[in-house]
Amino acid sequence: MYSNGVMRIDSKIASVVAACAVTASLVSLAPAAAADEGTVTSTKSFPSYSQVRKDFVAEATSTDVSSDSSWGDVESLNVPQTQSQAEKDAEAQKKAQEEAAKKAAEAQSQSQSQAASRDDSRSSLSYSDSGATASADAAASIDRAYSLIGASMDCTALVTSALAARGINFHGWPEEYVNVPGGYVVTDGSLQPGDILIYKYTNGTNGGLHYDHVALYVGGGKAIHGGWTGGVVALAGTLPNKLTTVVRIP
Repeated sequence: MYSNGVMRIDSKIASVVAACAVTASLVSLAPAAAADEGTVTSTKSFPSYSQVRKDFVAEATSTDVSSDSSWGDVESLNVPQTQSQAEKDAEAQKKAQEEAAKKAAEAQSQSQSQAASRDDSRSSLSYSDSGATASADAAASIDRAYSLIGASMDCTALVTSALAARGINFHGWPEEYVNVPGGYVVTDGSLQPGDILIYKYTNGTNGGLHYDHVALYVGGGKAIHGGWTGGVVALAGTLPNKLTTVVRIP
């Protein structure tokens, strides 16, 4: 009975082995059958790759740069320069100050030139040129008028100042100087140094603001006029075409 049981186990083992052999044969034949049926297979191989990481901090800190290396200075760049508003204001103020100083220098130069011209006029024409008929009082008036050349003064103020130098106090409109105390109107057309010249209806041609004008004759065909062009005292001609009245004070 035992032997029969062993036989049955052996037969089962043999059956299992046979079945495994058949299965293995079928598996080994499958790729060939598939290949025979036109199936394409491919393979791809990738090379091995290894990454090497560097210590960037160590490299940066170990960089050696020569002290005389040139990397391009800012001064070498051609960059347009611009100004701030404060710089523009300061420059404008500086220009204004320079212009004011220039004008002041020009005004001073002009004043000095006028003073030199006045001195030249005094030296070229003085009381000694007026003749023996001029009195000492007339000479005092002439000297006062000369001293005022270049001053800002109208015609009546000039003649009033000249009269005051000889002790006469009088002031009025130009045509009113015909009434100067102690004076009289000259009718023979002659002129003497110290005479008061009165003009009417000059239409401002004398340079003054009033239509009438008054001046002081100093001799040599010249008179000193106040309120001349520019409103200053000046030495000029007698304006014979506008002269209407001559007042003389003995």
